[in-house]
Amino acid sequence: MKIKSSAIVAVSSIMLILSLGWFLGIGPQLSKVASTNAKRSAIEVQNLASQAQLIRLKRDYVNILPLKLQLAQLKSSVPPTAGIPSFVSELNSLASVNQVTVKSISVSDARPYVAAPAPAAGSSGRAPSPAITNAKITTSNFVLIPVQFSISGDYSKVLNFVHDVQNGQRLFLISTFTSAGATDTKSALAKTSSGQLVDSTIGGFVYVILNQ
Repeated sequence: MKIKSSAIVAVSSIMLILSLGWFLGIGPQLSKVASTNAKRSAIEVQNLASQAQLIRLKRDYVNILPLKLQLAQLKSSVPPTAGIPSFVSELNSLASVNQVTVKSISVSDARPYVAAPAPAAGSSGRAPSPAITNAKITTSNFVLIPVQFSISGDYSKVLNFVHDVQNGQRLFLISTFTSAGATDTKSALAKTSSGQLVDSTIGGFVYVILNQ
C-alpha cells in the first residue's frame, strides 16, 4: 500500500509541476508568441499599404512638374491682381505679330462677379438645367474688369488678332466686336496690300481671383 500511495503522490506531484509549468511558463510564452505573430501580421499589412502609397507618391512626384506648369499657367490666366500693364503689353505684342495697330485701350472699374441666372422654363414645361458655377467662385473673391480697345488693319489680320487675344496668356472674354471701314487708310495702306482695311472695337472682360 505504501508503494501505491507513493506512486499516487509522485504522479500528483508530476501533474502539479506540469500544471505549474504550463500556467507559469509555457502558457504565457505561447500567448506572447501568438500576440507577437498577430502584431507582425498587422505590421506586414501596414508595410504593404505604405509601400503602395509610396509607389503612388513616387508616380505623382514624377508628374509634379507638368502640374506645377499647368498651375502657373492658370494663375497667369486669372491672376490674384488686376495686372493691367501686363495685359496691355500682351495686346501690343499680339498686335505686332498680326500686323495690326492698337489705337486705344480703356479700362473700366472692376466689379464683383454675379452668377448667371438660371434659364427660364421652356415651352415643354421641363425644369431648366441650373447655371453651372463652381461653389468656390463668389462675389467676394471673383472680380471682372471691363476692357475695351480699338485696332486698325487688314480685316483678316484683325480676325487673327482677335483669335490670338481669346487664346492668349490672360483669360479674356469678348462681349462685343464691331468693325467699319478704316478712317486712316493712308497710314494703314503702308502695312497691307489687300486694301480691306477696317477699324475694329473689341470689348470684354479680364478676371481676377482673390486670395489664391
